[in-house]
Amino acid sequence: VQLGWHRFLKQWDMAPLVGDQHEARPFSIICAIYDAQCQACLRAAQLVQFREETLQAPPTIQLHPWPSPAAEQVLASMPAAHRPVMVQGCFVACLPTGLVLSHCEEDVMRLIYEMEYLAMVRLPGTAQKSRVERLVLAPLNTARCERGSADGKWWRHAHVIKVAAKALKSENFCVLDGFLPVEHCETLARAATQARPSMVRGATGAAGKVLKSEGYTANLERALHDPSRGDVVKFSDDGGMPGCLELYSALDTLVEGLQSCDEVAERLQFVDWANGAMFAIYPGNASRYIKHVDNTLGMDGRRLTAILYLNKHWEPCDGGCLRLFEPTMQNFQVKCDLEPIWNRLVVFWSTQEVPHEVLSAYKDRAAVSVWFICGRESLRHPEAFQRLFLPA
Repeated sequence: VQLGWHRFLKQWDMAPLVGDQHEARPFSIICAIYDAQCQACLRAAQLVQFREETLQAPPTIQLHPWPSPAAEQVLASMPAAHRPVMVQGCFVACLPTGLVLSHCEEDVMRLIYEMEYLAMVRLPGTAQKSRVERLVLAPLNTARCERGSADGKWWRHAHVIKVAAKALKSENFCVLDGFLPVEHCETLARAATQARPSMVRGATGAAGKVLKSEGYTANLERALHDPSRGDVVKFSDDGGMPGCLELYSALDTLVEGLQSCDEVAERLQFVDWANGAMFAIYPGNASRYIKHVDNTLGMDGRRLTAILYLNKHWEPCDGGCLRLFEPTMQNFQVKCDLEPIWNRLVVFWSTQEVPHEVLSAYKDRAAVSVWFICGRESLRHPEAFQRLFLPA
């Protein structure tokens, strides 16, 4: 447990970042301040303290009553973009990433989730890293070198697609760098940039449920700005956004090739179509998407997730990795972290085999995602069928 904790903290032990969105992350654990005169805040603090004592792990949180010099120091250390304007009547927590959770007195379980994550997450050890390298990354890199590494062409061979199928079978994901011809990737990147003014928060699905049940309330605003998911998105439902047709064509070729591979043919047998491409941008400032599964119950039709990254000159300090976990949502063992680098395609099963999250990004992080749909599953469930036409 101790070694796992230190490995987790080490990833945040980096030099201060530069630029408007690259503020230094000030804490190695969660730091929280709460209004000591507010009964709701006191109750939340008691729950947090109780959970901290029962985690049986190194410390995950420091609690500071407000007003106090320690609370003021924590407040001053928070990144300016997330610093609350008022503390009275509030319980506010700053995560190690620099992201701030406000109004924890109203939803303390959000904060307890973050504590449990810090306590339980386990980064991959040497044996796991070696296994992923041997079964997924190295074979595909070797195949790319053997085929001359031409972007958009190297993977279009039965032998290479067979290698990708073996990776999907053994580790539930594969990575194809240089997936599209450069000009097609450039077109998609420009489309994402041009679409940004018309993008909406990725959390609009959750906000829609609040709107339906409560109407226009303060909870609606909070759902729209829930820090658990910070991307903005736009769907190209008609395929009309620039670059989509070329992307669909390449992905269709890949999936049709996978369907002919014994390793995954049965799982892809009824994959007949795909959703419109979803363009997404995480706008820096520690924006993220917490651990989740795309097709949680195996009922919404999504079978295979494909994500193409559109980020030139991405550096490790920019964050934003796609973190893949070992199977099932109850498992906190990390399989690997994948950087969202330019023209990288990551393909993985949309179901419980691949819980995943987007780690906090510190500059704009762009991607386009396509979900391949199992028609039989979609036709069995009304909500899954509706998703084909209203993917958000």
